[in-house]
Amino acid sequence: MAFDQSTRNRLQRFVNDARKVQEEEFTRQLQNDYGLDPTSGTITPLENLRHLNDAQRETARILRDTLAHYCASQEADAQTGLERIVREQAFTVLNRLAALRMAEARGLLIESVGNGYQAKGFQLYARLAGTGLGETGDAYRVYLFSVFDELAQDLPGLFDRYSPQGRLFPREASLLQLLALINDAEIEPLWAEDETIGWIYQYFNSKEERKAMRDASQAPRNSRELAVRNQFFTPRYVVEFLVDNTLGRLWFNATGGKSALAGRCQYLLVKPDEQPVASSRLRDPRTLKLLDPACGSMHFGLYAFDLFLEIYREAWDWEQEHGPGSLDISTQPSAHFKPLNQTYADQASFLRDVPRLIIEHNIYGVDIDPRAAQIASLALWLRAQRAWHAEDVKAKDRPLIGRGHVVAAIAPPAERELRLQFTAELDQLDAVLFEKTLQLLKGLPEMGVLLQVEREIPNLIRQIYVGGKGNDLLSKQEQETWQKAEARLRDALIGFTQAAKATYQGRLFAQDALEGLRLIDLTREKFDVVVMNPPFGLPSAASKGYLVDAYPDTWKDIYAAFIERSLDLLRNAGFLGAITPSMWQYTREMRALRKMLFDVGSPTLLVELGGGVMDDAAVEAAVWTATKSNSVDELWSMDLLYERKEERATLMLSKGELWRQNKVEEFSRVADSPYCHHLPRNLLNLWKHPGRLSQVARIAAGNTTFDDFRFLRFWVETASEDQEKWRTYRSGGDFQPFYAATKLRILWERDGASVRASGIAKHGSDAQVMQSSELWNQGGLGYPRIGTLGLGIRVAPTGEIFSSGSVFILPEDSDQRLVLLGLLNSSLALALFEAHGRHRKTETIALKDLPVLPGHLQSIQNSIESDVLKAVDAIQSLESMDETNLLFVRPWPSSRFGSLSEYSETVYKRVLSSATSISNAIATHLGVDATNLPAPDAINWNPRVAIEEEAARVFSYLVGVTFGRWDIRKGISGDGTRPSTDPFASLPASPLGGMQKSSAYLSSKVQSAEKIQVTYPIEVVKKGVIDDDASAISSLVAKIAESMCVVWGQGAEEIEQAICAALGVTDFGQYLRKPSCFFSDHIRRYSSNRRQAPIYWPLTTTSGNYTLWLYYPSLSSQTLYTAVNDFVEPKLKHVGDDVAALRNRGAARSRDDEKQFETLQAFELELIELRDKLLKIAQDYQPNHDDGVQITAAPLWPLFRHKPWQKILKDTWAKLEKGDYDWAHLAMNYWPARVREKCKTDKSLAIAHDLEALYVEPEAKPKKTRAAKGAGK
Repeated sequence: MAFDQSTRNRLQRFVNDARKVQEEEFTRQLQNDYGLDPTSGTITPLENLRHLNDAQRETARILRDTLAHYCASQEADAQTGLERIVREQAFTVLNRLAALRMAEARGLLIESVGNGYQAKGFQLYARLAGTGLGETGDAYRVYLFSVFDELAQDLPGLFDRYSPQGRLFPREASLLQLLALINDAEIEPLWAEDETIGWIYQYFNSKEERKAMRDASQAPRNSRELAVRNQFFTPRYVVEFLVDNTLGRLWFNATGGKSALAGRCQYLLVKPDEQPVASSRLRDPRTLKLLDPACGSMHFGLYAFDLFLEIYREAWDWEQEHGPGSLDISTQPSAHFKPLNQTYADQASFLRDVPRLIIEHNIYGVDIDPRAAQIASLALWLRAQRAWHAEDVKAKDRPLIGRGHVVAAIAPPAERELRLQFTAELDQLDAVLFEKTLQLLKGLPEMGVLLQVEREIPNLIRQIYVGGKGNDLLSKQEQETWQKAEARLRDALIGFTQAAKATYQGRLFAQDALEGLRLIDLTREKFDVVVMNPPFGLPSAASKGYLVDAYPDTWKDIYAAFIERSLDLLRNAGFLGAITPSMWQYTREMRALRKMLFDVGSPTLLVELGGGVMDDAAVEAAVWTATKSNSVDELWSMDLLYERKEERATLMLSKGELWRQNKVEEFSRVADSPYCHHLPRNLLNLWKHPGRLSQVARIAAGNTTFDDFRFLRFWVETASEDQEKWRTYRSGGDFQPFYAATKLRILWERDGASVRASGIAKHGSDAQVMQSSELWNQGGLGYPRIGTLGLGIRVAPTGEIFSSGSVFILPEDSDQRLVLLGLLNSSLALALFEAHGRHRKTETIALKDLPVLPGHLQSIQNSIESDVLKAVDAIQSLESMDETNLLFVRPWPSSRFGSLSEYSETVYKRVLSSATSISNAIATHLGVDATNLPAPDAINWNPRVAIEEEAARVFSYLVGVTFGRWDIRKGISGDGTRPSTDPFASLPASPLGGMQKSSAYLSSKVQSAEKIQVTYPIEVVKKGVIDDDASAISSLVAKIAESMCVVWGQGAEEIEQAICAALGVTDFGQYLRKPSCFFSDHIRRYSSNRRQAPIYWPLTTTSGNYTLWLYYPSLSSQTLYTAVNDFVEPKLKHVGDDVAALRNRGAARSRDDEKQFETLQAFELELIELRDKLLKIAQDYQPNHDDGVQITAAPLWPLFRHKPWQKILKDTWAKLEKGDYDWAHLAMNYWPARVREKCKTDKSLAIAHDLEALYVEPEAKPKKTRAAKGAGK
């Protein structure tokens, strides 16, 4: 059965529901029965639990010992420890019952969980036991316990009822709920599938839980977070591909291609005419070792088990043909393996033992999550049982399986008293070895096999038993010393658990120490195959220091460190197979890893898959194999990045047509040697020529503010006359080719004094703040480093500072800016950029390394410049219809409603046509076949304006006209063209369609109403406040209607109806009143680079029946008083008069009068409440536009009805109160003493408040002097 998305969704619902039932049950048990409260962390003394019987009291004591063990390292408090107990108990019970259900589905176990109390096994048991076991529920629990105890002989990690993870069991009501979930008909078919237990493991932690962890911290904060964040079950086709081309390839090569695996391994790539030379001696399969260093639920091991079954079968046949001793055991001489036919009486007895041999000799796994180790052991055991069942081997004839080699990388025991108690019984030298070994293992839970503990063991042995130091390799004598010492420690630890005085916590201590020794043994092995789906992302804070030292080239992403470590653990000529993020193939950060792979061998196969491979992991993946052999010099690759994910598994079965072959040296021509396997060879050959873009243009990323919220503003938040204080700033932005006016400004008063001081305080230097400053203010090209749709190379006008999120390009010859703009937006350039990756982030090296032949720009200049200018002009014309753009004039190409939607489609076609023409001209010039190139970036641009969006734009414009933001005369005439036709000219200080300060109504001189009326067609809001009172002739709705009449005359009513229809409202009043309509759209529209800056503020009564609209640019300390005096008080008087009139009618009031009376009374109270809140806020309210919209609006948060915006403002106000934003003028206004005190030690803050006189420069710290090498020796 395929585990498609719907199947996984069903299983996920089951796991989520089962976990909830279990955790609620065990939380109640801990609280009610055992005096342990996971919600508060409180612990009732054991002697106070007088209601417990002896068995329960023992459980209570064991739970406390377990909690003490978990909290011994001081990294977990009681509450965290109890939460872990609940989680682990729930997981174990679910896995136990799921394991029984899976065993039933395979015919390995009589029905025990299926059908619940009606299960055949239980019915038989109940008949034999009679009534002696009590009620049905009690009898069923005893029956399950007996099944657990029987299975615990093979799987103690899961079924041992006395393990710390399995002490609790659900009571009858919860158990019945759990059984009902397990036996649901929807998931019935899944119990027969090997993958099911793996998906249960992944889904035990929900997507929401993983998201919360990532939201709280970019890097994992502990080992559990690292495990949970990376629980992505590997798809079956990926598992088969990797195991087929590693373990399958190893055996295929060894047998000279004559193995049955050639037909069994459907993903094994056998190249055309390939005929490997058979080994003279075939490896004894007992010596083959396969490791999954991040094994999870052992999906790789399960499939490898299938291949090992065939490998053992063929090894028997080989030995029969070539005689005893023909199987090579030289890699494990100490194992003293006898020939197979001397070990087994016949083939049947040999094959019957093979499942045991595979688990005990061949498959190794490590995971930092103990639950994963539990699941992995179960999965392998079930697979062995299935193998015996398939061969009809009766249960009594099945060999007992040993522990195997699944190791949990858990923390070493931290109980100091127990450690002293244990070491007191040891030989003095052994005691020292034990203590130091535990110290070496300290980072194990967060690093697993990345902890190179085996390299430290030689030094320990020499220091303790010999004296002195040496290299990190054990001599034969030292190896014997370690093995003997380790054996003594093992015996002592086992004895420690069995001693009469041993406590439960002592047994946990010893078990954890033994698990650490098992991990050391595993890391000292060399493996023939390593297959993995390693964790990825940043390392945890606790492990970072070690990883930086141990993996200096790969520590920044954990998966890269896993690759390096896997190569180290591989035997020479061994095979590595992995599914990882594909970024390592391309990025500059991973170039050392690529070189490392080149040096020890090379990736042999690579399939680039793209996204959606590992369930909901937001990463583009590649599957690949490598050989630890420097004789490999070619890569076979398949590019499935743009294929549908449903088709990938089938496409990967291809044996020829989709595979490409590259010599590794071909990639070395490209800077940093990216594995650009997807590039056609004719494009790769362009790098043979020495010319590069970096030779004809300067390319650089810009500065970092280290606090964008403080230092950046959407231009609408700042005044146009403050251009020297707030400079135009280019930082990333949305995808758009050829031209995209920036919307940001940066605080750069006094040459950025405050920003620079902040950088110095945080990092000791302002270098990153001033990065690339020599290129600022020059007209060139730019693009956002991170983009989802493409690069979008566009004009970067003169007069801009650019950020590290934006890359700036300045040709040495300024006359070549347009031709370079065309080249970089061409199909050829796009294809060549992709040599360095096809991901959201484009490194500067991709541009610097672009092949540009000598004289190339000059030769194509005349043929493409006109198309470049056409594209720029078309985009600028569309930007002039976007009111958040500084080029804005009016929101339509003509006053006909619907014209913008049509025009946006025309602009898209013009730009795409120009880009296509440019691409063809460049391809023709270079003799490149354009049909094999991707479409130009412009095809991904979507400027189309839907009719709903056009309606919203028109309405927003009319609101702006009402407040005097836009000049309605320009809206009618379209007059507002740029003063310069130069694409690289600076952006205007204020939008072209805005009302200029010289206009009559904004003149600093008092103008008469008559003069305003003569010089301007409408009366605008002069103090930045208006209400939505439908009964008033000067309400916002009325003013919008007035503006519409000016623009559309007699057609205004028809246009209004069309706009309302497009917006889905009955009238403009409804659109203004509903928070989800105009204001929601306004916030969306006035958002840029994570800043939200709405400038029209609706302050509303509780019911929403009355709203004041404030205009942010006009905001002053008097605005709230104006709102009260000019609007709220008159409205309140009017309503009060109506209330008084109805009250005076007394008994003469009709039923309708009564309803109206109640409504008006409630409304009057709301208006009083609004007035009082405004007056209370107004007492201390001193808005400063430099603070930005969000902080300026924060004190008013209770008066906004738009819930998301209200929450943002409430959180902002809380941070203001806390002191997080003390750089804001508002903070100085409310908490002056606190801010002034901070100014004494924070120069950036002192500059912001013009209080540098308060700042005290700290004493310079003495420079550290580095001792000369060898000093002190």
